[in-house]
Amino acid sequence: MAVALSPPVDTRADATLAAHMVQHVVMTMVAAPLLAAGLGSAWFARVKVPRVNPLVAWLLFAATGWLVHFTPLFQAATESLPVHMFEHAVLLGSGFLFWAQVVGPAATMSYPLRLLYLVVAMPQNTFVALAIFSTSRVLYPHYGSGPDALADQRLGGGIMWVAGDLVLLAAVLVMAAGWARQEERETRLSEEAADQLPSPRTGG
Repeated sequence: MAVALSPPVDTRADATLAAHMVQHVVMTMVAAPLLAAGLGSAWFARVKVPRVNPLVAWLLFAATGWLVHFTPLFQAATESLPVHMFEHAVLLGSGFLFWAQVVGPAATMSYPLRLLYLVVAMPQNTFVALAIFSTSRVLYPHYGSGPDALADQRLGGGIMWVAGDLVLLAAVLVMAAGWARQEERETRLSEEAADQLPSPRTGG
């Protein structure tokens, strides 16, 4: 978060949509999962974080992507610091709730459900990014008009598409590895328990 909101990056984000998208990707796909993974169960208990249904968290995260990028909120955020701060808080908050379902002490879903949860998030991220990338009109007048602004917009959509999907793909691979380790551990424990059972008596 410190890097994403540092003066050099934040100043650049005010000048180009591509840099602004880098901020959004860092907050939702890097900072949010690290926060979810790093905050211990004691913190969750102390602040009494309510447990959110994974489906609600997924839908909220997906809706936030469309709300931020396809409503007047984005343009307002480029013109007002308080609105910009609100936009970032919404992105980080929804990202935190999304990732807390699969990493950290609040993650209670089985590994197969975590995999499904992440896999279906990939096309959702792609759809939002492609909607920005493929449009033939400038969506955010703050960044200018004409071919240069459109090229910047396509670069921003491409960053969201590629970076977002790569992070989600990496998370899928991590979850698959975790599932495999869990299966191996359960198999080993089952075998050890079987070895400790008394041998059946044989008839004479």
